[in-house]
Amino acid sequence: MRENWFKFWNHPRTKAVRHWSNITYDVSWNIILFLIIGVLLVGSFSVGAAGGYFASLVKDTKAPKLTEMKQQVNSYAVTSEIYWGSGEKLTNIATDEERQPVNIKEISPYLLDAVLSTEDVDFYEHDGVVPKATLRAVLQELTNSSSRTGGSTLTQQLIKNQILTNEVSFERKAKEIILALRLENAMTKDEILQAYLNVVSFGRNSLGRNIAGIEAASRGVFNKPAKKLTLPQAAFLAGIPKNPYYYTPYLQGGVVKKDLTPSTNRMKTVLKRMYVAKSITKAQYEKAVKYDITKDFAKTSKRSRDTYPYVYDLAEKEALKIMTSYFMKQDGIKEDEVKPSELAEVKANYRDQAMIAMKQGGYKIHLTLDKKIHEAMQAPAKNAANFPSAPQYKQVVNPKTKKTVTKKDPEETAAVMVQNETGRILGFVGGRYTDGTADDFNRAFQAKRQIGSTAKPILVYSNGIENGLITPASTINDEEYYYQTVPRQPGDNPINNEGGRYRGNVTVREALELSLNVPAVKTYEKMNMSNSIQKLVDMGIEIPDNIRYAPSAALGTMEITPVELAGAYATLANYGQYVKPYVISKITKDGKNIYKAKSKKKRIYQDRTAYLTLDMMRGVFDKGTAQYANSLLKAPGDWAGKTGTTNEIKDSYLVGSTPGVTLAVWTGHDQNNSLMGATTYYQRTQNLWAQMANLTYNANSSYFKSGARFNQPASVSADDFKNTGRFKEEDQKKKKRKRRKSGSGSGKEKASRTRSKEKEAEAKADADAKQKADDSKAKADADAKRKADEAKAKADADAKRKADEAKAKADADAKRKADEAKAKADADAKRKADEAKAKADADAKRKADEAKAKADAKKKADENRKNAE
Repeated sequence: MRENWFKFWNHPRTKAVRHWSNITYDVSWNIILFLIIGVLLVGSFSVGAAGGYFASLVKDTKAPKLTEMKQQVNSYAVTSEIYWGSGEKLTNIATDEERQPVNIKEISPYLLDAVLSTEDVDFYEHDGVVPKATLRAVLQELTNSSSRTGGSTLTQQLIKNQILTNEVSFERKAKEIILALRLENAMTKDEILQAYLNVVSFGRNSLGRNIAGIEAASRGVFNKPAKKLTLPQAAFLAGIPKNPYYYTPYLQGGVVKKDLTPSTNRMKTVLKRMYVAKSITKAQYEKAVKYDITKDFAKTSKRSRDTYPYVYDLAEKEALKIMTSYFMKQDGIKEDEVKPSELAEVKANYRDQAMIAMKQGGYKIHLTLDKKIHEAMQAPAKNAANFPSAPQYKQVVNPKTKKTVTKKDPEETAAVMVQNETGRILGFVGGRYTDGTADDFNRAFQAKRQIGSTAKPILVYSNGIENGLITPASTINDEEYYYQTVPRQPGDNPINNEGGRYRGNVTVREALELSLNVPAVKTYEKMNMSNSIQKLVDMGIEIPDNIRYAPSAALGTMEITPVELAGAYATLANYGQYVKPYVISKITKDGKNIYKAKSKKKRIYQDRTAYLTLDMMRGVFDKGTAQYANSLLKAPGDWAGKTGTTNEIKDSYLVGSTPGVTLAVWTGHDQNNSLMGATTYYQRTQNLWAQMANLTYNANSSYFKSGARFNQPASVSADDFKNTGRFKEEDQKKKKRKRRKSGSGSGKEKASRTRSKEKEAEAKADADAKQKADDSKAKADADAKRKADEAKAKADADAKRKADEAKAKADADAKRKADEAKAKADADAKRKADEAKAKADADAKRKADEAKAKADAKKKADENRKNAE
């Protein structure tokens, strides 16, 4: 049939058939030719128009320097980290998004293959853009296709994430293409892939925190570094970036999703693409597809902030101080050169800068705390059995509502362990975790409390020895005694000892061991009290001026934090040299120190003074007020220390030192209630101290120097253990013998002396009675006046407070209304201006488009006319 047709066509039988055959051929050929020319013209026009449109989209895009582009794509927030002094990582500084950069060499090959097979299979072949994929994506966008395959390479995605925005527009896409091509000239393929894997989002981790970068994702989802990921784990993570919060296995709070089907299906899709790309074998694929990935998920984690709240808060607070000073120093700002009126604002600005840097700058904050020692100290504080007394309650005023409320006031504790020689804080207790939780008040560093008799070694006897006033063998009469250096007031009571009895002549050593008050006050009043207080000031302890000249300071009326107290005792254990206790050893950035603590020693006491005081403090454990603690103590060592109690038993202390460490423990109530159990409170304190000493020794005994003793320095001589000081009091027994001697003589003289004594007694009785009456009246008058003054002051304060609150509220309301009105006016003005500008831009664009369309139509018409001609 085919042959017949060709025969008919080439050899028509009639002239008419040949005529119409020729016409048909000519017309058909012209039509085909016209169509070909038309297609070529439309294609050329389309390409030209597309090129022109593309050029118009990127005409304002400036080509950045290659070094700048490289810096931009590698610029991202990096989570700062906190480390224990013993080397373990504690936690990350809380931030909106956690990220841990990693080198591509430290990433599992499975993960690299999974990402490339899924996101950009031709990554190592293209130059940053795949035209076919880009055109496909544009056509899908123009046709509003329901099927979107995406056209971005990894290079383009990196540009979008780090340099451009997520805006969906042809302009952004055009810029993305240009910059992607340029980035390929700035970085190697491995550098681009590494940067991409360090910036891309992976949803949430087992803490419920947002995570970015493959290392944070690997640790947060599977609790392992990225280099150890298995094939199924790598495929699972590689599938997450397509839709991070849809495919992540965790909800907020770190809870695993109930339905993980979308996530596991996505993992299987990734594995399929890896198999198609020949990155894995069929056997590997089939095995990985069947693997139950859910069993590898990290369990919902508890934040280290919740486990170690006092440590985290302290680390952040102290690091913020250091970083603020660092940034001020970087800018050449010195506090003493800033106007006092501007200093607060300047520091606040640098503090804000420091906080941002801590959250996003990738700093590593290294603490001095030994993890094992610190954790060992928490156990006794968390044990409710160590606090058998029922909670007390106290009426307090709520600072926000100004209303009086009843507040629970349980017995609390705080403790600090310091390394004597360096000042490093090895561990501390901020509170006892009442009801299993911690509060925001770190008692070890923030609770300023009176220190009671713990003041005697560091303020009284050490200075007495240093001034040559006493030696450990000096004799002091423990008797009824009143303060001598302040005016005596009616109703004043004599200084009492614990237990209410006096012991007569005692040595300074015995007075310290038994914590007798009268010998301490007598010794202190013989010295320059202000100079003695200065020793504490030299150790960085703030002492109010009214305490400088108060003899009651000998009994610990100044307020000191537990960490300051531990530092003062460590000074004695360090043979008189003070080193300020510190909790941050260094802060690093990219492996370089921006801060490193330096243990600067300051001489406070002579080594002779420190040793003699320590030698007396040994007896506190052996036969003094800390015998109960000594009976529970299992940590060996040359222990020396002191107990302390404040008035009304509001505070109880025990501080003890070995040649290596000093451990200070406090118990009391936040609301200043008295400790329950007048005869057992000290046992609770000493029990806590002994438990902490034993547990910390077991945790890490190397700090204690238990095999060493406080060595007697060459400056100590045999005379230092004799009564060679200037403080001299006549023996009471000698006084009695003298009185008995002077009593001998004639009966007449005796009778005369008797009558004289009787008259003196009567006169004294009358004077005493009158004095008591006057004292009672004066006290009553003083009480009445005080109450009246207090009532008036309270009424005045209430009235002023109400007036101030009313004025503040009125001012705030007025300012708020003014701000709202201004904001509304500004917003309206901006909206109208934006609308006007948008309208003008739209009109201008419309007119330009019309003019261009008109010109194009005219040009086309001219071309058609010419073609027709």
